[in-house]
Amino acid sequence: SFRPHNNNKKRTGSDLQLLRLRSGGDVLDNETQPSNDADSIDANGDDNDSETKSRKMYNKQASNWVRTEPRCLSDFTGRPVVFGMLEDVLNAQHDGSDSKGKVVLDIGCGEGYCARKVIEMGASKVVGSDISKEMIACALSTANGDDRFKYYEAVAGELLKGLNDNRDFLGIDSAEGAFDVAIAVFLFNYLTTYEMEEVILQAFQALKPGGTFIFSVPHPSMIFCHDKGAIFRLDSENKGYYSSRNEKITGIISTIDGTTLNIMSVHKTLSDYITAIFSSGFEIVGIQEAGVTEEHMILHPEFFESVKDRPLHLVFKLKKPY
Repeated sequence: SFRPHNNNKKRTGSDLQLLRLRSGGDVLDNETQPSNDADSIDANGDDNDSETKSRKMYNKQASNWVRTEPRCLSDFTGRPVVFGMLEDVLNAQHDGSDSKGKVVLDIGCGEGYCARKVIEMGASKVVGSDISKEMIACALSTANGDDRFKYYEAVAGELLKGLNDNRDFLGIDSAEGAFDVAIAVFLFNYLTTYEMEEVILQAFQALKPGGTFIFSVPHPSMIFCHDKGAIFRLDSENKGYYSSRNEKITGIISTIDGTTLNIMSVHKTLSDYITAIFSSGFEIVGIQEAGVTEEHMILHPEFFESVKDRPLHLVFKLKKPY
């Protein structure tokens, strides 16, 4: 680790193999509504406040977002990287006697797509929070009474307050030091740099010493990716890398069945992420640029062609020092 000194179409065999690719979820033969969790937003709303906009959109369309299989581009190219980084953490035993599994905090959990995956991977419990009460209702419905899933509604910037206010329901004594692992999957593209810093700091406080925080974001270079034919692009023509910091930029991302979803990204530079990480006290264990792989191109070249050989996402793996 390192840190600075301070701070009803029948699917073919290939289609089914693609849906199993790098494990985004269970393959179903029936068609479901295309969806993703925290990286899509109604870009046509009148609200300038991204928090209000995202809450309204998710409350209105939450049921359409529930899925048990990978469908959105980032279900193939981004989330599997997060899951890969979680493997050693969820399987690790601190002292050889810890066999109960890890407790995971999922910040911006949406309808529980990633929460279900981490339970499948061996976590003993997942606590998920989201700004949308309807998304939380969907997550609770999908959990079907399974006590390993605990969901509640909260704004990300009030992470510790939400945890403490719900501690009896969540089964924790206090938010501080309650979790082994925290994740935030495509959450920070909704927040300003300052808001992101606040969430990262609170995630640090919520983790036990030695705890791990993994988060994914759109790659900062996506501001230069505005090709009209690409399945993931931003409306960022003539926008500068530095001058567009904290600007809300709309765009689109596609699903494997051809549906187009509106997205929004509050632009940040790479330095914004690094500064926020180190100012919170975290150490960086790993950083991975994520995108289309050779395996993707072999299995479904027509879907991935327009964004191949391009960094689409950035995934950080952080550790809270002992």
